[in-house]
This record gives sequence, structure tokens and C-alpha cells, in this order.
Amino acid sequence: MIKRKSRKKNNTQLLIGLVAALVVILIVAVCVAVSIKPEQPDSTEDTQQQTEQQTTAGMPVGLVMTNPGEAEFLWLEKTLVFSGTSDPQESLTVNGVEVTRNADGSFSYEAQLTPGMNEITVSHKETQLQYKIEHRYAVKSFSPDKEMAYNSGQTVELEISVRKGSAVKAKLGDKSITMEKQQPQPEDKNANFELYVGTYKLPSDNTKDINLGKVTFTVVCEGQEEVYTSGDIICKKSVDVQNSDPNVTPDYGKYIDVGSGYIVEIVTYSAETFNGKTRDDYSDPRNNYLPEGTVDYGLSDIVYDNSGKMKYRLLRCGYRVYTERKNYPYPDGNIKMLPVVNCYKGTLPDHNEVGFASMEVSGSHTVLTLDTMWKAPFYFDLKPQTYNDPGQRDFKVSNVTAQYVDITFCYATKFEGTVQIPEGNPLFKSAELKQNESDCTLRLYLKKTGGFYGWDSYYNENDQLCFRFLNPTPAQKADNAYGADLSGIRVMIDVGHGGVDGGSAATSADGKKVEEADINLDLAKLLQKELESMGATVIMNRTDDANLTVDQRIQFLKDQKPDLCVAIHHNSYKPQASVNGCDVMYFGPQSHLAANAIYNRIQPSGTYNKTYLKWNVYYMARESACPMVLVECGYMTNPQDLAGALNPAVIQKKAESMAQGVADYFLNQ
Repeated sequence: MIKRKSRKKNNTQLLIGLVAALVVILIVAVCVAVSIKPEQPDSTEDTQQQTEQQTTAGMPVGLVMTNPGEAEFLWLEKTLVFSGTSDPQESLTVNGVEVTRNADGSFSYEAQLTPGMNEITVSHKETQLQYKIEHRYAVKSFSPDKEMAYNSGQTVELEISVRKGSAVKAKLGDKSITMEKQQPQPEDKNANFELYVGTYKLPSDNTKDINLGKVTFTVVCEGQEEVYTSGDIICKKSVDVQNSDPNVTPDYGKYIDVGSGYIVEIVTYSAETFNGKTRDDYSDPRNNYLPEGTVDYGLSDIVYDNSGKMKYRLLRCGYRVYTERKNYPYPDGNIKMLPVVNCYKGTLPDHNEVGFASMEVSGSHTVLTLDTMWKAPFYFDLKPQTYNDPGQRDFKVSNVTAQYVDITFCYATKFEGTVQIPEGNPLFKSAELKQNESDCTLRLYLKKTGGFYGWDSYYNENDQLCFRFLNPTPAQKADNAYGADLSGIRVMIDVGHGGVDGGSAATSADGKKVEEADINLDLAKLLQKELESMGATVIMNRTDDANLTVDQRIQFLKDQKPDLCVAIHHNSYKPQASVNGCDVMYFGPQSHLAANAIYNRIQPSGTYNKTYLKWNVYYMARESACPMVLVECGYMTNPQDLAGALNPAVIQKKAESMAQGVADYFLNQ
């Protein structure tokens, strides 16, 4: 009996052991299965790993799109090309249509679009990419495009940008409005679209609001008709303000009749201006900044852009200015809105008078000081200067061709004194005054074609209007690694992000989190060292993980008055980890020479697979006080670019190529 019990006990223990072993084996198997189960990447590192696994023996195994780069956008052509790479062994369809591909899996499919919203799905294996494309062929933009309310007696301006050769009709309610084609600027003559403008005078002295109906635009292009409508147009009841005085609104050029009952005053250090005869939110290097204290008649009502989001005041001089603008990031991470203008009832003189006070060299600048009767707006034009395609918002320049600066003083019917260019002035050679019908233009001729480097304007402690022009600061040749002596030259490095704003983030190959703010600073410090080795005075707006708002960056630049500013950033594009390269960007023509010099040294340096020279509208890049170059030093979402951004030898080579570009710029002034 004892032996039988012992044998049973041993058998039971053996059975338990076998069961336990099986459980362990099952758990391990499940863990392994889970660990190798394909998942949709939800982090930068996962995206990078997926991209690295997109090819097997040189053949794609998944869908990678190269065009289009966005999921939702407006397209103005009848067809759109979808291109990329895919597994050639598996089906690829666009809206259910099988796409023919090359042997390596690459493809290019031209989709036909219809007016309105087009929803297109690209399918490959388990991947489905959804695109929403609003297609207009005949019409690029129109305004008003939503419900708008206007003051009684105001003139409503209708605008529509249409493809060349189109026929345009417009109605407000049941009343037809004549639309007249505008003469294009010389730089717009090759654009595919042209602008039509019409006006309608609203009723006056109405005791209640009137709904005038909707604006209907009818456009016929190549035999096809497109119709677009606004929201309701409301004429507000009349208010007790001074009636518009036609004598204070010139009837030519940029001027707009906004009445004369309300004054708009610039209350920030400078206000970016926009074309008052459009409803877009497009920064344009042909427009200028107006300094704090500038006043003009303006609309009491806020004007919205086409999106209905951006708010402006419309000025009589023909410009729009923001009512407020963003200033970020604050240490608490928030965005604060800063007022740009103040609007109040008041009366301005019916004309302005300007007088020459002085022109002198102050440090690295030429300062023109003028007396004015009141702080009226002005136009600032660098001429003649051509741009790539302004009609398509492409203000890239091939060369800086400007020969003079035109400053037009709005409403100035009198200019006293003669502008004297000091002998030996490094920037200007002569001056000429042109008295126009209702304003006057001061033309300052440059000593050298394209020899313009930046400007700023302000009212001094005596309420005189001052224009501060940056003089050229040519470098001397030297026997050093860069061949340049930059002694006496001030270069500011705008180190992107910092503090609560870490910028883009990624995960390195060894699993560490990387923030853009940190690698921007690493590269900036190396660039600083290389520039200082040539004798340059280098100004860094941050040397640690400091928090700077956009306002603080601009104010710091204005205070420091550098001869050049280089902004250091790194890019990011999460939808496609394959996107890579370096972008060298500028905004105004005065920044093109410096951007081109830096690009020409980065491009052959071997630190990037691709390098581009681009025009762009980044906030810092729009600053006009000095040449401003913004460099996006690779994509943190691309494994190769990220590895380079963390490799000390590659970072050093980037700094050296940028420093050589800076040296070349000053050597060739």
C-alpha cells in the first residue's frame, strides 16, 4: 500500500510538472507572436524602422508616396499626378482603378479632377491613403466669399482671380456689377491667372440693417462654367461719424476710400502690411512694415481674410494690417495675442508735408531723418526687381537687380529741402524727388546694382521719421582656412526653439529622445566658433535652453543691429520618413545673396543627400533690418539626417560649410 501511494504521488507530481512546462512554452510563444505582430507605427522611431524595412533585396515591400505630399489641399489644374513606390507583387489601385507600375514598383498615375471636392483613395495591401482635393480650374480665389457686414455708404470691392482668357460676370443680389481686368505688374505678366475687380456703392443714411443678398460670380473658361457665391452681404445702419471727404482720398494707385471718421494707429514697434485690395493672408516682400505711431483713416469694422480667421484693419493708404498677432511661446507654453493697432474716432489733416532733416552714417548704417507734419503711412519699394511667379506666391529671385529705393510719402503735397547724400556714402550715390498728384516719392539711387542690405524705420525722440539703411561691410582676404578676415562684422545666430518649445522631437538609433532645440544649439555653437576664428563678432540670442518668444527674437535683432542673421533649425515630416535634405531659405531680395552663398557651400559639402535654395515666409525670415537666412539642417524624421545631426564629425562639417558661405558673402560685397 505504501508503495502504491508513493507511485501515485510521483505520477501526480510528474503530471503537474508537464502541465507547468506546457504553460511556460505557450506563454513564450504568445510573447514571441505579439512581439513580431506588425503594427501601425505610432512614433518617429517606429516610422524610421518601418521605412528601413520598406525594401527587401532592393525591392519595395510597402507603399511610399512621393506626390502629393499633403492629404487635403486646393489644386488648380485638371489633372494631378500620384506617384511613389510599392510592392510590385501586390495590387495598387487609385479609387479602385488598377495602376500599372514599373518592374521596381515605382508608379505615376494621372488622375482627372472635377470641379469641387475630389475624394481619392490610394490602396495597396492593407494600406489605404485618403486624399481630399478641392479642384478649381477657372477660379483661384474670390472675395467676398462669406457673409460680410459693411458700413452704410461704404464701397464694397469685389475681387476674383481667374485663369487667363476667362469671361467673368458678377451680381450682388439681382444687381449686375461690372468686373474690370486689372493690369498685371511687370513681374506678373507670365502668371496663369489675372485679377478682376468691381465695386458697388452701398446705400447710405439707412436707419436699419439691410440684407442685399449674396454675391454670385459666374466664370466661363474653355467652354465650361463655374459659379461661386458669397454669404449674405449686410449693409449696416448708418452711424454718427463724419462723412467721407473725397478730397483726402486720392483716386489712383493703392488708395482706398474708407471714409474719414475713424483713425487707425500702429501701437506695436512695427506692423506688417498686406495688399488692401485682396482678401488673402499672404506675406509679400513688395509690401513694407509701418513703424509704431503711424496713423491713417481706416474702417471701423474688422476685415477678415478668405478663411475668415485672420483679422485686419483696412487703411486708406491701400494696406491692411493685423488687428493683433501671436507672440509665443511664453514660459507657461501659452500663446498670447499682442495688439497691432488701435482704432478710434478722430480727424487727420487733409494733407501731409515732409522735410529733409539729415542723412548721416551712424556705425554700420546710413540714417535718413525727416520732419513730417503728421505720422502718415508710406510705401517702400526696391526697384526694379523681378520675382519668379508672384501670381503663384513664388517670390524667389534669380539675381538682385534693384538700382534704387523709392519711398512714397502718402498724402504729402509738399517736400521741403534737398536730400543731400554725404560724400563717400557707402550705399547711395544720388537722390531724386518726384512730386506726384497727391503724394511725393523720394528716390535713392544705389551705388551698386543689387547693393541693398536691409532697412528699418522708426520715429525718434523728436518725433522725426527715420529710415535706417544697412551699409555694406565687405570682408578682407586673409591667410586662414576660410580666406577671410571678418573683423568688425557682426553676425547674429538665431538659435531655433528652446525652453518650453523643444521644436521637433525624434528617437535616436540607441533609443534616446532628441529635441530640435538641443541639436540647433549644438550646431550654432560650432558655427559661432568657426566665425569667431575669422574675427567676426558673433551674437547668439541663446546659449542655453532659454525660452524666447518670437517678439523677443525680433527685438533682440533690432537692438543688436547685425550685418547678417543666420537662423538654425531642423525639419520634420512625420508622414514620410524618406523625406530628407537641407533647405536654405530667404524672404526679401536683400537676403538672396547671403542665402545663395551659404547654399553654394552646403550643397557640395556631402552632409546632406539633397540641398535646396528656397523662398519662404517664416516669421524671422521676413525681418527686413538685415539679410536673414534660415537654414533647416536636415529632417529629424529621416534616419540618415538624424544620424548626421548627432554625429560630431558631420556637425562640424556642417558648421564649416555654413561659415565658408558666410565668408564668401562678405568677401563678395
